[in-house]
Parts: sequence; C-alpha cells; structure tokens
Amino acid sequence: MQHFLQELHTLCNLEMLATKVISALPQVVGSDVTVWSPANFPQHRILPWITSRKFDSPMLEEVEQTANSHFYEHPLVRYYLETNDGRAYKISDFLCEQELHHLEGLYHRFLHLIDAEEQMILVLPIASASFSLRNSFTDIVIALHRPQRNFSDRDRLVLNLLRPHLIQAYENAQAVTQMQQELAQLHRTIEQLGMITLSATGQVQTMTRKAWELLTQYFQDSLPQAFQLPELLQRWVKYQISLMSEGDDVTQFYPPLRIERENQYLIVRLICDRQQEQYILILEEQPPSSLSPESLTMLGLTKREAEVLFWVAKNKSTKEIAALLNCSDKTLEKHFEHIYEKLGVRTRVAAIMKALELLGMITAFCN
Repeated sequence: MQHFLQELHTLCNLEMLATKVISALPQVVGSDVTVWSPANFPQHRILPWITSRKFDSPMLEEVEQTANSHFYEHPLVRYYLETNDGRAYKISDFLCEQELHHLEGLYHRFLHLIDAEEQMILVLPIASASFSLRNSFTDIVIALHRPQRNFSDRDRLVLNLLRPHLIQAYENAQAVTQMQQELAQLHRTIEQLGMITLSATGQVQTMTRKAWELLTQYFQDSLPQAFQLPELLQRWVKYQISLMSEGDDVTQFYPPLRIERENQYLIVRLICDRQQEQYILILEEQPPSSLSPESLTMLGLTKREAEVLFWVAKNKSTKEIAALLNCSDKTLEKHFEHIYEKLGVRTRVAAIMKALELLGMITAFCN
C-alpha cells in the first residue's frame, strides 16, 4: 500500500491519474477488471470509462449504454443517491446471487459480459463545482470486479482507508490539469501575437511564428535570418534602448516604429522589463489610421484637451476652436498649457508632430 500511496501523490494531470489508479490499485486490492468512470448522479448518467482491460469498442459502447439506461437498477447507485455515502460497498451487500442473476441490465448486459459475479464500488465526490459543471460530472466511480463473490472485509477496509488519499490526489490532479489548460491557452494566445523577447543587449531570445511572418512580410529588402532582427529594426531597437537607459520614468512614451507596405502598416513597439533585464517587441499589423479626439486621449490628454489638439491639427484658428468648443480664448490657452506640459513641447506644431509620432502616424527615425 505504501508504494501505491507514493505513486498516488506524485503530481500528474487527471488523465494520468485515472490510468495510474486502474493499473496500480489491483495490486493492493485484487480485481480482474478495474474501472474509472466519471458520473453525474443527479442527471443519472455514467460517462465513458477508463478500464484496466481492453474491450472492443462495440462492447464498451454497449456496456456504457446499459449503465445509463439501467441506472436505477444498480443497488449501489440507489444507495448513494439516498445516503451520499461514497465508501466501499459491494453488490452482495444488497443482492443475493439469485436476485442479481434476474437483473437484465446490470447482470446480463454488463457483469456477465465481462465475466464478473461481484463488483465493489468506491465513489469520490468532486470538490470543485465549477470544474465539475464544465465537464458535466459530479463524482468519480471506481469499480473493482471479480468472477467470484470473494471481496473481503479487509478489501473494504483498505479501500476506505485509501478513499481520502484518492480524493486528495484527484484534487491535486484537477489543479494540475487546469494549470496545463491555462498554460496551453496562454501559449496559443502568445503564438497569435507578433512578439519577440530580447536580452538586455538586444539579442533575440524568443520569437513567435506570427512575429517571424510579419518580419518576412515587411522587411523583404533585408530578409531576417533565424533569431536575428533585420538591420533597420536592429538599429531602431538599439536607439530606443539608449533612450530608455537615459531616463528612469517608466511612464514615458516612446514612439513606435511604423512601416508601410501595400496600404498596411506594421507598428513595432518596444517594452522594457527592468526586473527581468529583458526587452519585448510587440509587432502589430494595422490598416491606415486617422487622427481623432478619441485616439489623442490615449496620450494622457483629457477629452477637452484632445478636442483642442484635434482642431489644431485641422488648421483651425484660436477663435474658430473657441467657437467650436464654446469656450473663451483664455480657457483655450489654459488647455494648450496642459497639452504642452503633457507632451513635453512648447508650440502647437510641435504638439501635433509629437502626438502623430506617439500614435505611430508618422515614421519614427533613428540614428
């Protein structure tokens, strides 16, 4: 039993746990056929089995259909629904041999087909309701089968002693499975992004397939080699890193690189991860963008400040903007002061150019 417990508490996912239990449990409590089956007792359903013995598909389907169509015929099912007692019980606790042999579904279309005269069942309740509903089952049924009615009190005791360990192992495996699923989803999401990670010196560490496709599409004049950036992008990254190293303000805006090809634009942004001493390039393909008050608010401007700068970009005079926004010239000048301060400029033209650069609407130049 000690070896079984050691194996049981070795972390694994749900699929591996089921295989582990049906293969190792018969070494502790003998069983000709051991079954691991998810079940939904409230909905009176038994889900597909995992068994220690290989059965052909037609037979397995017939047995599973029988288990569902004759759900209430099983005395252990009725007992569990009445008591919620998932400890080990055998059919002979409820039916004599003659009574069992009269049951069309349980015996003639199930136990007799697998050469079994006795069955002992252990039920494991599933702790996580959300995970259970997502998989449409509420319990795990572990069933052991023998050709004779010779399960002993010792067998029952051992199974009942193992039950808390099996429940804990299931909860552990459930957590591992959920983590694996989330990691797989994260990996799929990342692969759909154009993302490149760079070392502190600017060397490529990882590159998603989408990033490679975008590089080969937009840098055809200097096709990138494996795990190397095109020359233009290398120089731009080097320049951006030098800018970042000069200041400690993590909220400072750094203009993206914008490359046009066939009326589409590749926007490249560089993000600094100071804790990991790493840089991240985000590559995004965008259609031609247009300036709007909404886009200007992304630069940290208020709604009214964005409207002011938008009309400046439309070549409106101070009086025209004041009339459009229904405000005084003095109020308008206050808005300009705030805009200049936020963008780090001193004139209206410089404010427009800075905004267009930060939004990636004009090409950024690098040394």
